[in-house]
Amino acid sequence: MRNKMQAIRLVLLGSMLLSAFSGCSYLMGDSGPFRDRQGDYLVSPTIAPMTIPPELDSFTLDELYVVPPPLPADRPVFVRAPSPRPLDTNIREGVVVQRFGDRRWIVIGAEPAQVWPRLRDYWSTAQIPLAAEDPVQLTMETTWLGETGSRNKYQVRIEPGLHAGNSEVYVLQVGESYVANPASPVNWPTNSANLELEHAMLDDVSLYLADRTDLYRASSVSLLAGSLEAESKASIVRTANGETLLLRIDFDRAWSQVGQALNNADIEVTSSDRNLANYVVRFAGIEAEAGDRPGFFRRLFTSDNNASSESPIFTLRLVTEEGQISVAAEPEENSSESVELRDQLIRALHNNLI
Repeated sequence: MRNKMQAIRLVLLGSMLLSAFSGCSYLMGDSGPFRDRQGDYLVSPTIAPMTIPPELDSFTLDELYVVPPPLPADRPVFVRAPSPRPLDTNIREGVVVQRFGDRRWIVIGAEPAQVWPRLRDYWSTAQIPLAAEDPVQLTMETTWLGETGSRNKYQVRIEPGLHAGNSEVYVLQVGESYVANPASPVNWPTNSANLELEHAMLDDVSLYLADRTDLYRASSVSLLAGSLEAESKASIVRTANGETLLLRIDFDRAWSQVGQALNNADIEVTSSDRNLANYVVRFAGIEAEAGDRPGFFRRLFTSDNNASSESPIFTLRLVTEEGQISVAAEPEENSSESVELRDQLIRALHNNLI
């Protein structure tokens, strides 16, 4: 009896499932009320737009889904999107005072738009009033400071650094004797009248900025200063003769920076001539992995003289044109290998600029 009841239940369950499936087929089929309509647009007819009687307003009616006209036959359907610019990994951490002869400036790992509000905070904290500020030219000018007869005025200027994400801060100083009328605007010179006062102000500003380096990335920026394109002073451009390093600085600093970059990259300099503006170097390429370099004992008991003498020779030429310095590498022997090494050499210079 028990087996008979189980058989009846199975029959009833099967009938219910069959009815459910047939009902779904009826409801979801091609002729059902809930049929699949995702392909209806392919066969839908085009109807005329709604017409409004002239005595009624029609400004509230508009086409929500406008169908664009077909593209011309000679126009490519797909457009190659420009590749994104590579991230610059040469952003300096912290604040450093750079020196070149009598010149000094601050290098800081932040965008000019991030440094601008911090400099404004400095004047407020130091209780030094500003006579003028220009967020477009990124300059700030103090009032005359000190006693009458020995007063001084300072200008602080922010410029983009050699690498994207870095900024340079410069200070200029003039005494009251520099101007005929202290109330008139100052025509700022190229160099300060008193380097000792300039350096003292620069050091004070650098200490203030160094204490707040953790605020740059998370802080707000000047909207007006941030709208300016902060183009770095060093960049690589592609020319018909390969990659070229462009430096938007004066020749004296460019000559020193290139020599320092060669030293930082451990590139052998066989000769240099400042009058001819060239460096002659040996360059065999940059090792991709530090683990490929020979170990201490191997370097201790082997000589690199033979390998060095076989390295290709390049001449780095510094050419001044249109207010900037271009640095190009010319291989002693033209070959496919030297062409690749030439571009590697330019990139090594760029990466080791400080």
